[in-house]
Amino acid sequence: MNYITWLFAGAVLGWLATIVIRRRRSILLLNIMAGMVGAFVAGYLLPPVFQIRTINQGIFSLPVLMISLGGAGILLAAVNFLRREKDVKDDVIERKWEQVRNHIIARWGKLTEEDIDKIDGNHDRFIITLQARYGYAKEEADDQIQRYLKASLRRF
Repeated sequence: MNYITWLFAGAVLGWLATIVIRRRRSILLLNIMAGMVGAFVAGYLLPPVFQIRTINQGIFSLPVLMISLGGAGILLAAVNFLRREKDVKDDVIERKWEQVRNHIIARWGKLTEEDIDKIDGNHDRFIITLQARYGYAKEEADDQIQRYLKASLRRF
């Protein structure tokens, strides 16, 4: 039963660690799983080092939770470091604007011809326009653009 408690606590701590390290382009389920493993390992191995009792000894204490959160955060940071993706440079849109222009209209149907003319290959204006038309936060708009460019650069 204590292992189930560790897994549940680890899932919550993994989710919290995701919020704390503010990883934008990540898969939440992967982060929660990494957090579970990190919380379990740290919460199981480190309390004896710090002379505190573990959940397995029937004690669900704040120090053990903090150690587990630290373990979740460390493992999550390591996983995200290994999975890091390089962003497509902002000037790619400008350099390939004539090639991607019609594809952008097809991908983001709410953008008008006037919007496309205003963007004119400028990455920042593209983000602002997506925010206005789709209600995205700045990070989400940039994430959408990055994903689109990574997927479509092979075509251009």
